[in-house]
Amino acid sequence: MSVQKTPDRRFDKGQIHWEEDLKPFRRLPRERRERPEQRTPAIIPMLVSFALVGSACLGAAIFINQNRPALNFSAPTATIQVIIPTPTETLPPTATPYIAPTETPLPEPTAPANRPGIIGVGVRVMVVNTGGNGLNFRREPSVNAERIRRLPDGTFYEVVGGPQENEGFVWWQLRDPSDGTIGWGVQNYLQPAP
Repeated sequence: MSVQKTPDRRFDKGQIHWEEDLKPFRRLPRERRERPEQRTPAIIPMLVSFALVGSACLGAAIFINQNRPALNFSAPTATIQVIIPTPTETLPPTATPYIAPTETPLPEPTAPANRPGIIGVGVRVMVVNTGGNGLNFRREPSVNAERIRRLPDGTFYEVVGGPQENEGFVWWQLRDPSDGTIGWGVQNYLQPAP
């Protein structure tokens, strides 16, 4: 097999224009198309598109008008009602007489005199059954309240308040007739005085 040699082409360096030849390719020339001589005016497609859009809008309007009750597009209308006040006869204000509050005295507690053996307000009581320890005479009706002193068995006191239940006991407010001290004692160790 024989190898063919390509002919050695020699270029004249003066004929090569490097800057022109190495520029990026530009658009190749195309053959000119022949256009018809009579062109369609631009107004014709515009009129056709307006006619199509107008007929679509007209059809939609007719459809909505025919089916209005079914579509229920009606909005409630607001009504304005004007109320004109009628003049009425005005009466002058009347004065209400001032009645000063009076202090109603509280009824004085009475001792159940017709029922002997019952403790009540106004009854004299005697301290009993403390086993010699005496009754705790306290500032408040509570076993935790401050103790004023011990009341010995057989002494007499006047009931001035109560009864009040607290911590499982019934308490009576007592007054010491000798010095007027007031305190609370438990009913379990009191008995009406003869």
